[in-house]
Amino acid sequence: MTIWEESQIVARAEEAQELVLFGKPSLVNILCRYCFKRQIAVQNISYADDQKRSGSFCGVPFALMEQIGQESRNCLVFALYDPHEKEQTESAKKILERSGCKNIVSIDYGLLAELGTKEHISLDFICVGFVKCGTSSLHRALKKRKKIFLPKKKETLYMHWRLKAEDAPERFNTIYFSDVKEGQTTGNIEPSYHNNADGIYECFGKDTKILFVVRNPADAAYSYFKMLMRKTLDKRQVNYYRRYFRYHVKMFDDYIQDYLVTEDNDRFKYIKYIRKYEEYFGKDCIKVIFFEELIQNTEQVMKEVQKFIGVKLKKIDSLPHSNEGKMVSRNYICAWINRLIYYKDIELRSNYSQKKKARHEKRKAFLHKYTLIENEEKMDPSSRIFLDEFYKDSIHELEAYCEKSLKGLWYK
Repeated sequence: MTIWEESQIVARAEEAQELVLFGKPSLVNILCRYCFKRQIAVQNISYADDQKRSGSFCGVPFALMEQIGQESRNCLVFALYDPHEKEQTESAKKILERSGCKNIVSIDYGLLAELGTKEHISLDFICVGFVKCGTSSLHRALKKRKKIFLPKKKETLYMHWRLKAEDAPERFNTIYFSDVKEGQTTGNIEPSYHNNADGIYECFGKDTKILFVVRNPADAAYSYFKMLMRKTLDKRQVNYYRRYFRYHVKMFDDYIQDYLVTEDNDRFKYIKYIRKYEEYFGKDCIKVIFFEELIQNTEQVMKEVQKFIGVKLKKIDSLPHSNEGKMVSRNYICAWINRLIYYKDIELRSNYSQKKKARHEKRKAFLHKYTLIENEEKMDPSSRIFLDEFYKDSIHELEAYCEKSLKGLWYK
């Protein structure tokens, strides 16, 4: 049986002797909060992706489905799946089969997403990608429009902490969107969300307009690497400084082999992620912006952006610029210090205290004076030749998707 309406959820839950929520973590959390607010008793929750998790969520303990099946023969299990993730769904169904639970009811994914959307402020648009493709300049340009509301902090990193806090939606709404004015077009620019199509759908709904900013992948990859050389959580990347002590362009070649050519790191093969968003939102809700055109023909591209997000047109013929991309860690010790600074920076994204954030920003600015240094070295020509070939097929796929030739823009 599948539940398609909200009223059916309440009716079935109230009939149950014991209610268990099982499935995709984000969906379990949505329904757990839903039940908690309506004082519907939930006995256990279980995540399909990690059966060894301990503790509780909203006061409801985690438990293994096998354990629940043995101890609670009369329980009702709400099975919560994302049909777009077929492999995970099939794996979850096998876990349920092994548990021995008999009374299992699925809830429609679209309905679960609607419940998640009701927890969050309504966003008209989100720029979800890609990192080092000009999203900071886009953020500053749009933020100058009084009719557009964007959080002061460009990146909330919400998708990275929404599963960790029981009151995550409330925190997100309060910390970043408490001062939205009536009539404003609301948006968010989060280039790290390129691989979070499901999360955006579950939090903000199917009608959200999705923006992508893309750039020649070789240039974007090198710029991203230099960003990692001033702020990263990855110890392996910090250890590049151990090999060379100070920043050296050869570190990028190590990064290419360690990360870019691996199967699980195709960040700048844009088309893969754009197509994933299309599965959830449809092509009409997606707009792809080319960084090079944004710079060369700012007025026309910004006119298209404003039209797409549904705001009254205003002439924007120049973009704010930042030189942050030139900065890298001074040396190995500084790289470690900057790693700790960045860890704290991320940790505070979900914190209510403005005083703590202000103290951290002041401390960070002071330390960066001594731990960062400007570096304008370009990548080796051999690295560019390799990356141009490496990304060639994905570039042609993007051309087909956008019905646009990138010859002369990205390649000769």
